[in-house]
Amino acid sequence: MKKILLSVYLVIISCIGILLVPVSLKWGPQLEFYDKRYVPLWQLQSKELQVDDYYLIYELDIVRIVYEIGIVTLLLFIIYLISKEVFKSK
Repeated sequence: MKKILLSVYLVIISCIGILLVPVSLKWGPQLEFYDKRYVPLWQLQSKELQVDDYYLIYELDIVRIVYEIGIVTLLLFIIYLISKEVFKSK
């Protein structure tokens, strides 16, 4: 059971850290807010989008990443404790 939960945890964390990274899009000389999105990590270097002759800048949202990793860790730890007690009582 530990191996299954650990592999699920690693898959979810890699998805959060590589495939779906929370970012804020900003543009202009004052870095005005434009949008919040989830983008792949390799798209952070993209310069395809323009607003009023300024390229959009992707800014990593570290607080959201930490919250998401913390929530996933807490949920899987609770599932582990519950499953440990269930299998212990059998």
